[in-house]
Amino acid sequence: MTHIISLSHACALLQSSSLHTGTHAHLAHQWTCSLDGRPFSLWLDDQWQQMTQVFIPSQTPHQFADQTGQFLTLLIDADCTVQYQAQLQQLVQQYFASGVAAPDVPASVAEFVQALARLRQISDVRIRQALTLIQTAEQNTDWSADSLAAAVALSPGRFLHLFKAQTGVPLRKYLLWHKLRRVFLALTAAAPPSFTELALAAGFYDAAHLANYIRDSFGLSLREIVQNSQFFQDEPHSTRL
Repeated sequence: MTHIISLSHACALLQSSSLHTGTHAHLAHQWTCSLDGRPFSLWLDDQWQQMTQVFIPSQTPHQFADQTGQFLTLLIDADCTVQYQAQLQQLVQQYFASGVAAPDVPASVAEFVQALARLRQISDVRIRQALTLIQTAEQNTDWSADSLAAAVALSPGRFLHLFKAQTGVPLRKYLLWHKLRRVFLALTAAAPPSFTELALAAGFYDAAHLANYIRDSFGLSLREIVQNSQFFQDEPHSTRL
């Protein structure tokens, strides 16, 4: 199985050439579609089903049978606001639900990533300042609501409310996704650090903590992702890795 993965601040987009999982449930909401229009086999609601697209709510047990083709999966953080979840699903429907011929998939993914970046434009200057602090800090910086709120002259309570309203996701989850993006970026280095070094540098307790969080979020092990994936991010000035 191969994956091409785009990470946003509250979702992941996976393009894959096959589907095959054991029965599992994860924290993210999942939307999967067949890009070549061929139905896939899915165990859901205690029965095997044939479908070309499916939305699977967070923590819902499911299993994909072994099959090859062109597949797209969007994983949405379960703590996203309902409005942001709806906007993400609308973007997926716009770019992929009608089926995309295989040669056009990369272009459609690139357009989707650009649309995703436009979707999360932040209007409040204080939240933009906080995001800049997070994104430009040293890797092991341990931001808290209190420290970020003080940096932008807001009370912690007001800052947390405004942050989620502007970004669509709670600060705690934003910081976790930001850590994951740094982990995956480090994994693309010519001589990547060990899983333990990655975990500690990103602010996880240890390699097991990082691995468990990735499996809960993606339904894949860290090793499976590293061995079979390419990564790119959705920042406007980033390049595909």
